[in-house]
Amino acid sequence: MKTLPLFTALALAGAAGSALAAPPVEFSGYFRAGVGVNTAGGNQVCFGLANADTKFRLGNECDYVIEPTFDAKLAEYEGSAWHVRVMPSVYKAWDAGSAQNTSNGPDTLTTRFGQIYAYGQNISQLANGRVWAGRRFYNRLQTGINDQFLENNDGNGAGLEDMDLGIGKLSVAFMMDPNNDAFNNRMSLPIRMTGIKTVPNGELSIYVTPSKQLKTANQTTTPPAEPADQPNGLAVGVYQKLSGTILGGDSLIGVKSDKFGDLKNTRVVFQQGMSVGGTAVDFITEYRVRKNTGNTGNKWFMIGARTDTHLSGPFRFLAEVGHDQVKPDGGGAKQNLTKGTLAVAASAGKEAGSRPTVRLFVTHAIWNDAVRTAGAGGLSSTNARQVFGDKKSGTSVGVQAESWW
Repeated sequence: MKTLPLFTALALAGAAGSALAAPPVEFSGYFRAGVGVNTAGGNQVCFGLANADTKFRLGNECDYVIEPTFDAKLAEYEGSAWHVRVMPSVYKAWDAGSAQNTSNGPDTLTTRFGQIYAYGQNISQLANGRVWAGRRFYNRLQTGINDQFLENNDGNGAGLEDMDLGIGKLSVAFMMDPNNDAFNNRMSLPIRMTGIKTVPNGELSIYVTPSKQLKTANQTTTPPAEPADQPNGLAVGVYQKLSGTILGGDSLIGVKSDKFGDLKNTRVVFQQGMSVGGTAVDFITEYRVRKNTGNTGNKWFMIGARTDTHLSGPFRFLAEVGHDQVKPDGGGAKQNLTKGTLAVAASAGKEAGSRPTVRLFVTHAIWNDAVRTAGAGGLSSTNARQVFGDKKSGTSVGVQAESWW
């Protein structure tokens, strides 16, 4: 018998056996990318206030991102299922002055593992909850229209999640950044209770996140150097969701306070989604007060809405308008910026959330003298200041693709 055919047959049999034994893998993810110009001449620029917490996002995202996610179910045990989830990601900001990007080079990409963790779910001994450890997106509560994360504890950690206690689902985690110094780090302990039934068609969620410094003297210096003290932190957020209250839509009412030393933020937010005929409407307003020593805080107010109307076939018409106002403590002038976007989109479906979608948009923003004269404390985008720095309005035109799956 010839050895080569034998080895070939054994290899093929092994490969077939491995393929048959491969775990089921779910593939999901998110991406957005596009291109645009500003009407003064040059690349698309985006508009927002430097001291506002967010900006309205339709036709106002100067970046691209892709987050493919792979989730493999590896085992089952006593009714529980055990998985590994991996999400590599690539991010590129067009704005050379942003914190994420310091070069306009086309190959200057920020790549990372946004998520890589293992988890077991439906564990009866954990009240049908899950146990997890690794790096992950965690405790995210997002508004969508302006891409704001009212709650966000992304990072490295471990925890118990969604344990059903009858009155709601309890989650507890320990989070820490292993990239910080070994002798000077910081931990947080996010705790949340979700799904608390309060009123018909309503659920209450409570998020509590204490944090503190963990430190020791650096033994590589002579004498050992003690890191500077950092204050403790505490964030508390309460959110009421209501379903079917206004024109059959969903409502979110939230109050949050977070404190880190002398810095304190207090915010109230209201968001309403609804459908009127063939038009989806998303409305949001928020008021945030920031207090700090030396009158260095400010007050931020925003209000805006987006409409999304099905036209025919894959085509849709979108309109968004948003207004931001920042009033500095200490008597500074109020900064005002209003941004509006009109867009025509082709999407894979009739619903507002149908994806993939490709949008052709025009975005126009106007701002007052207080923004124009504030330099880096006015418009948040370096590119916008470079192009429109001595003006009080600006326009961008572009095309953007977006999808999640």
